[in-house]
Amino acid sequence: MNEQHIGATWKKWDLHVHTPASIVHNYPGTNEQAWDSFLDDLERLPAEFKVIGINDYIFVDGYERVLKEKRNGRLSNIDLILPVVELRLDKFAGTVKKSEDGTYSKSDWNRINLHVIFDQLEPEIIRQQFLSSLVQCYHLIPDAEDLNGKWQAVITPESIMRLGEMVIKAAPEDQRIHYASPLQEGFNNLCVSLDSVLKALDRHDLKGRHLLAVGKAEWENMKWTDQSIAEKRNVINRVDLVFSASANPLAYTKARKKLAESNVTDKLLDCSDAHDLSTSENKDRVGQCFTWIKADATFQGLVHAVGEFEQRVFVGDMPPKPMLVSANRTKYIKSIKIVRKNDSTLSENWFDTDIPLNYDLVSIIGNKGSGKSALADVISLLGDSNNHTSFSFLNEGRFRDPKSKLAAQFVGTLRWHDGTETSKGLHENPNPSSVERVKYLPQSYLETLCNELAGGGSSTFDGELRKIIYTHVPEDQQIGFNSLDELLSFKISELEEEQKLLLTNLSKINHEIVALEERSTPSFKTTLELKLNERQRELRSLEAAKPLVVENPEESEEVKQEAVIKTKNLTDLEEQLNLISTEEQRARAIKTEASKGIAQMTRIYQALKNHQKSHDVFLQDLQEMLREAQSDLKAEELASLVIVTTPIENQGHQFRSIVNAQEKILTSQENEGLLNRRSKMESDILALKSQLGEKQRLYLAFREQLAAWQKAKSEIYGDRTKPNSIVWYEEQIHALQELPSQKDTLRSERTNLSKHIHAQIIKIVAEYRNLYEPVQNFVQSTADMGLALPLDFDVRVTEEGFQELFLNRINRQAKGSFSGVEESHLLIRNILKETDFSNVNSTTDFIGKIDELLHYDRRNENDSTTEVSVTDQLRKEYKDRPAELYDYIFGLGYLRPQYSLTYDNQEISQLSPGERGLLLLVFYLMVDKDNIPLIIDQPEENLDNQTIFKVLVHCIKSAKQQRQVIIVTHNPNLAVVCDAEQIIAATCDKAGKKFNYISGAVESPQIKKRVIEILEGTEPAFVNRKRKYGF
Repeated sequence: MNEQHIGATWKKWDLHVHTPASIVHNYPGTNEQAWDSFLDDLERLPAEFKVIGINDYIFVDGYERVLKEKRNGRLSNIDLILPVVELRLDKFAGTVKKSEDGTYSKSDWNRINLHVIFDQLEPEIIRQQFLSSLVQCYHLIPDAEDLNGKWQAVITPESIMRLGEMVIKAAPEDQRIHYASPLQEGFNNLCVSLDSVLKALDRHDLKGRHLLAVGKAEWENMKWTDQSIAEKRNVINRVDLVFSASANPLAYTKARKKLAESNVTDKLLDCSDAHDLSTSENKDRVGQCFTWIKADATFQGLVHAVGEFEQRVFVGDMPPKPMLVSANRTKYIKSIKIVRKNDSTLSENWFDTDIPLNYDLVSIIGNKGSGKSALADVISLLGDSNNHTSFSFLNEGRFRDPKSKLAAQFVGTLRWHDGTETSKGLHENPNPSSVERVKYLPQSYLETLCNELAGGGSSTFDGELRKIIYTHVPEDQQIGFNSLDELLSFKISELEEEQKLLLTNLSKINHEIVALEERSTPSFKTTLELKLNERQRELRSLEAAKPLVVENPEESEEVKQEAVIKTKNLTDLEEQLNLISTEEQRARAIKTEASKGIAQMTRIYQALKNHQKSHDVFLQDLQEMLREAQSDLKAEELASLVIVTTPIENQGHQFRSIVNAQEKILTSQENEGLLNRRSKMESDILALKSQLGEKQRLYLAFREQLAAWQKAKSEIYGDRTKPNSIVWYEEQIHALQELPSQKDTLRSERTNLSKHIHAQIIKIVAEYRNLYEPVQNFVQSTADMGLALPLDFDVRVTEEGFQELFLNRINRQAKGSFSGVEESHLLIRNILKETDFSNVNSTTDFIGKIDELLHYDRRNENDSTTEVSVTDQLRKEYKDRPAELYDYIFGLGYLRPQYSLTYDNQEISQLSPGERGLLLLVFYLMVDKDNIPLIIDQPEENLDNQTIFKVLVHCIKSAKQQRQVIIVTHNPNLAVVCDAEQIIAATCDKAGKKFNYISGAVESPQIKKRVIEILEGTEPAFVNRKRKYGF
């Protein structure tokens, strides 16, 4: 691989280096010794030094020598050597310097230095086409006042030395010892006008092959006076660059800031101005340069960098991006190789390419069908992209056609900056368990997301949003969790527990309301009335069936006396039996109550034990929290529970003793056992009855029938505590009058519970907001970068699935507000549309409206009183569970916090397809903190050029500072205006069945030609448009 193919990379450029051929230098030894030391020093420069500018004042002899040495095999570490000519301008005789006390005095160097940086021209061209053309423009303006005359000559060391001799000779004899050599004094007294230099540079061989720079130190020493301010601004604003020789990066930063504050050209380059070897302690020595330029090591690269100065020039120890790559070498692709497999029998050679990839921005361009998306697909496949199902080239409709099996014949390999490689056959898919090493946004993937978002939501994008929000959460606030969901679950767990308690209470109230609603129906009242009528009819029937009176029979005195005795005995026995029965009933009642007590004590005892178990679990959870917090505290020190079961156990024993005692009273086999006594008494009564006469027997039967009738009457009439009795039914009917107020009370309690549940949701929303705040702050900070993104993150309380789940329970053929499939859908949609679920009042209005529509048929606007049964409106499988529907409506289970993203104050669903696509791109380019390579296939789709230039270009430029970005594009704004560091031009030889790729920097003539052909529609078309635009 040719390293030039990698495009623009950071290199050190030192454009002001003096050689031993310079008028002034401090290289030691004889001339050849000085040259050997100088060349050795250049060859020992750190690897990042790739370009030097040879500046021997007005001569190019040193440049000629260095160029010759390079061509003879030396200086292999240097990629480019540029000639630089240094001149003195003629209009600044008033140049001054500032002394330590703040006063100004005449400077020893009283001319502004002008540097002409040439392309790598032959030295003779510079001498003949440039220096010789300046001969008539040089005027002698000596320091000595008494030297008159002019000097004209072709510039050579000899003629300049002659000029110096004239200057020295013109000085007073006692001052001559203070002058430098004739050659140096000759150069110091040569000056030229800026206009004459520009005129000379306008020659054919020089036009477009030079840049101008002024020396900052000399320029700065000139006063800002009314007489000189215009000239001072004019000269610096007419050049391309400013040269300085800073002691350190901080000094450079201060110098550049001062230029900017003076509102003049601040494209300042730091140069060594080397006059000494690198081993010298002098500041102006070989290698003492902090300037990095990101460009091809060509003059065109320098010109390009000057035009993109802020992005392409860095002065300091090392630019941020190479340091970032060095620290994250597993996150940057070094090259992509695609070849036919060794064992392939395929004659077609679709791929045979090995391309180095720039770690900044790579733009893949090409006409349709040229293979640009193919390259993006392969890189993404080898990087285990999760979006491999959206490949536009590596799919069964194209290169993975199962019939041709072309993909199986080729293999791709990614080389990473850490030295590792990943390879796959083009027919393979990433392993589902693989870690995604590149983020790929194919056009079809973006379109799918846009369509989902247009529908109101996308689970895919929601997941991406949550991942990216989490990357902005400071590490100390992530508290050891691996995802936003895990962190949120931790933070809101107690809020959710409290919400569960509220939902439990809500469900209890809903069951009570359902019971009251069932009792409030007309049919319920009718049923009570019918049952009351039936009992009253039974009472009337019973009254009619009262036993006929049987008189106490009269016999002879002797018989009568005997009957009286028998009757009295029978009566006594019956009374005793009644007493026994009463005592038995009382014993059974006591036993029943005590048995109930035992059950209640057992329940209470179990509840206490369950509470103890829950507390034990709580202590375990609390101890785990303390362990995670690395606390030495013990859970039992923070929370204690006292459970005393002895009183309950004692109470249970007492009840059990009562049961045993009553059981003994009832079932004792001894004479005192009630059951035995009752059985014996019944036998005695039966025996005595058998001894009575017929009349006496009939009379006694009447008495028994009358007692039974009276008991039946009492059962039917009853009292308010006896179910199904007349009085009980009357009481139930009367109690129906209280149901409305009871329902209102419970409904009010239910609404308050719903508000509390909503408050819990809002608390959860607050936790969500706390976590998205860092990413929102980041978005707002982009305004400081000169790119105010109209993005806003928020957390909304969103409704999810209410319409479907609610209407799924409703029988829409039944009478009611929700009758009719289309009508009910429209009704719910409109209500949902009107509701702001983030607002508690709006939410309670919503549930109130749904509740009202369930209870009243509102289809007829004029009918506001027709109440309908909720149960009657439920589908068959839900008819016996109306409380579940209430739990759903009032429990707000359809509400959840959700992160949202708006663009220019509009919801995603309200944006045009182009705006949605732009939002997604801005999101991935600017907000996503992931630093794996980002590959985008035709991001300009559906976007106008103005939006691309104003928004997308800035976003891509920002993204490439943090990660490797590869885009497939046919838009010049993205490839050229985005200042791609590398262009890969794709072509397809359809006859030869092969994809071809060439790559390099945009400033490369070959690449520039391809860019114009592909993106601008050929050069004539580009020139035609440019002419018509009037540029």
